[in-house]
Amino acid sequence: MGLMELPTIRTSQPGWFERLAKAYRDRQPVLLVDDGRVGIDPKSQSLVSMGIKAGLSVADWTAVGVAVGVSAAGMIMVGLAFLDPEPTSKLGLLVGGGAACVLTGGMTAVAVLTRRRPPTIEAGPAGFKISWE
Repeated sequence: MGLMELPTIRTSQPGWFERLAKAYRDRQPVLLVDDGRVGIDPKSQSLVSMGIKAGLSVADWTAVGVAVGVSAAGMIMVGLAFLDPEPTSKLGLLVGGGAACVLTGGMTAVAVLTRRRPPTIEAGPAGFKISWE
């Protein structure tokens, strides 16, 4: 796939970090252009390091966490299970399902943000080509 055919993520655009996190999660190749002069380097930095260097706000980090994991849905399920006035027959299902969402979604988000790095990163004048080929 040529550089022009890849989806392009520009650091000057709002939501660039969330889009990059989704690409990492889904292992989708992208072209990352640091036209916002953030100074990131995917070859040597994890997503968390890039986000810290970019000075992301709390709202940005929250959006990334929700986009990457399903922990929020799990927390809502657990909360609703305890607030539900219905019989407790549903309580175990909601708590179990919610806990599973929190653990699997949360751990996925942590793995994507801290450890998952693409095997192929090419730096060029157009930007960074990130792929999992």
